[in-house]
Amino acid sequence: MSIISFSLKHLGLQVSHDLRINSVCIQCVRWKRKPRWLPTAKSRLFRIPERPKIDEREEIELKRLHDRYKTEVRSVRRYFTEEFAKSSATSIAAQQETKDEEEEHQRCMKVNEEWNRQVALIREKRLLQEQEAKRELILAQMTAFEEDQKKRMEEVEQIVREEKERAKFYITSENIDKAIEDALANPVDHNFAIDLQGNIYRGRKTKPTDVPPDEVEKIQIQGQVF
Repeated sequence: MSIISFSLKHLGLQVSHDLRINSVCIQCVRWKRKPRWLPTAKSRLFRIPERPKIDEREEIELKRLHDRYKTEVRSVRRYFTEEFAKSSATSIAAQQETKDEEEEHQRCMKVNEEWNRQVALIREKRLLQEQEAKRELILAQMTAFEEDQKKRMEEVEQIVREEKERAKFYITSENIDKAIEDALANPVDHNFAIDLQGNIYRGRKTKPTDVPPDEVEKIQIQGQVF
């Protein structure tokens, strides 16, 4: 407690006797240098640092370099001042430069307009060519579509004609009795047998000896006779 009171008094603060400090919250800070809020030490209060002594020849050389630097900076500053005066808005050179820039701008505008006109002509020509090519493509597609439709109609008409021909042999309520009589009078046997040589014998009760050798039917697979 006494150490903390001494530190606070050193900082110009008064410590009350009723002040209670929790020892758990004490944090020690060790300064590597004197804190900046403390005044100059009494031992250094009136100390005047000794001025460094420079060699006479070195001082002459430094003065020469310093004078040269100031002269060069002054020359550069004067040069930029003159250049700025030449290029200012009130000078004749600046007015002439502005006029030249305006003329160059107008010339560039004319060249740009001429380029735009040429590009527009090329674009219109290209669009016309594309339009003509598209029109020809559409006409070709329409012609192909009409030919396809015509071909389909011919196929449909052919199918209709074939169905009309087949309709003559359809069994209807009017000729069903005759169809039954013909079926009973001419029975059709769909059974057949095949021997090891590939001969076909049609009919359930047909025997190999019942068919003449020159009338024997052979198996055909993809145009080949076995």
